[in-house]
Formats: sequence, structure tokens, C-alpha cells
Amino acid sequence: MNINYIKLYFCLTLTGISIFATMESYYLYRAHVLAKEAQAIANQAERDAKAAAVRAQLDFEESQRQLKKRQAEQAAKQKLIDNAQRTNNEICNFWRNEYQKLQSDRNKSMMDGACARAAKRPSTGTAEVRLRGDWLDKKSN
Repeated sequence: MNINYIKLYFCLTLTGISIFATMESYYLYRAHVLAKEAQAIANQAERDAKAAAVRAQLDFEESQRQLKKRQAEQAAKQKLIDNAQRTNNEICNFWRNEYQKLQSDRNKSMMDGACARAAKRPSTGTAEVRLRGDWLDKKSN
């Protein structure tokens, strides 16, 4: 049997090169697929980060709106209290003037009641504005 070693050498060499090229092509393909997956994951992470930033911004804006609303409500409540206090002071002054003009028991009791209310600041701890005062607290101060 006559074996042509040169042909055998070329066949084995070409087979090795073909196997090497096939494996390299497979590895390049796998690297390409992994790069695409990594890019998809990175894009998803970027979208998630943007969505989280938008949500955080919306939450912040909502909290700012609520804060402004609470401040407006508190300012309106304070205005109501200030108006009530001003009214109490005006009523007290009215009854003082009336008592100075005519010193009667009725004018004295009305002045005492009105000035007791004016002496004590209206309560802010409840939803209702209370216009009652305590005349004894004013005397002790």
C-alpha cells in the first residue's frame, strides 16, 4: 500500500485549520450574543434609572404641592384666628368705652367677658376656632 504522506499532511492540516476556524467563529458568535445581551441589560438599567428619576421628581413635586397646600391652609387658619383675635379686641375696646361712658353692672360684666376673651389667644389646636378666654390667666400675668 502506497500512502502519499504529503496529501495526508495537507488533509490533516486543512482539517485542523477548519476545526480552528469553526471554533473561532463559534466563540466570536458567542461573544457577539453576550455583547448584545449586555447591551440590552445596560439599556434596561438606563431606562429603569430614568424612570426612577422621573418617579422621584414627580414624588418631590407632589410633596411640594402638598406642602404648599398645608401652608396655605395653615395661613388661612392663622388669618381666621387673627381676625377672631382682632374682633375680640374690638369688642373689648367697645365695652371699655361703654363702661367709661356709663358705669353700670351690665356694661362691667359685658366688658369683663369681652376682655377675658380678648386676653386669651384663640386656640389653634383644633379644627374649630375657640373664642373663649380666661380672665384669671390675664390677672395672674
